[in-house]
Amino acid sequence: MSIKIDRTFVDKDGTRWIIDYKTSQHEGTVIESFLDLQQERYRDQLVKYGALMKLYGDEPMKLGLNFPLLQGW
Repeated sequence: MSIKIDRTFVDKDGTRWIIDYKTSQHEGTVIESFLDLQQERYRDQLVKYGALMKLYGDEPMKLGLNFPLLQGW
């Protein structure tokens, strides 16, 4: 099994961020509903990324999806 984390960093407050970029297109629904559905869809994947990164440090962690084409989180 291979895992590719798109972006991870520790911010100035010591919080580890794990960001997964998505290029999904929004069509026909309210943007907030679309983003909520995407969050649910990828939740398990982000949790796996978080568990993996916990092996490297125990800092507080935030997980997020970023949709650069939609300008949304």
